Amino acid sequence: MDLVAQAPSPVLSLSRATAEGGCATVLSGAVKRMVRLLLFCAVSLPLTGQTQSTAFLSCWEGKDRGNFQSRRAKTGTAKSSGGFAYAETIAEATKDMGDAQFCKNKVQLFYSKDGKDYRVIYEKTGLEDQGVGIRVVGWSHAGSQLLAEVGVWGYDRDMDVVKSALALDSATGQVRELPLSDAFERVLGKDCEYDSSVVGWSSDDSVLVRVAKTPATTRYNQTFCVDKPTVYAFNLQSGNLQRSGP
Repeated sequence: MDLVAQAPSPVLSLSRATAEGGCATVLSGAVKRMVRLLLFCAVSLPLTGQTQSTAFLSCWEGKDRGNFQSRRAKTGTAKSSGGFAYAETIAEATKDMGDAQFCKNKVQLFYSKDGKDYRVIYEKTGLEDQGVGIRVVGWSHAGSQLLAEVGVWGYDRDMDVVKSALALDSATGQVRELPLSDAFERVLGKDCEYDSSVVGWSSDDSVLVRVAKTPATTRYNQTFCVDKPTVYAFNLQSGNLQRSGP
């Protein structure tokens, strides 16, 4: 199998989420964006490569986006006393009868207690022409929980990334989404936006999340609630946030 390099697209650098979404920029009370469904007679292109960019894998590559093909990305294996885990992203390239190009992503998180028999414990497939990426952040200090971050974006429009944070409990093998958007709404208020990303673990029961001011745009009226980058600690037990540092 040929290996193809894939760099994250600069258009996907901004993260934004609705109140119903994940841990990225929150617009409380805003209407959910509808991703346009593209109805076409799809011709699948062969899966041709493996890259390292599981967070922002795309079917297009190069300055002029001239290299269009299906791609696969796989993370390294995260190991701890709680088990072994890795993630995979597939970007499926298709064309319609008019030779228009479309890309749809799927992500999977794999887990094994002994490093042998891996099983899929989380899977998310994008809609038509929708990107999905995943990033394995790492195991907690005690090795009992794994933290990951999933992002969703639209290829068919200038749409920002909507993120969510996942926690795997090795004792049960179950994955749950952390209610970060609700927690930040209680701290920062409603109808404001911010850019955020999961940093890592501060303790076995606490996750660090960095928030910052979003770039200015003319696409909509912005209401900011973050002036400078700030790190918060999210407690997995209580669901509360505490300011941790700049």
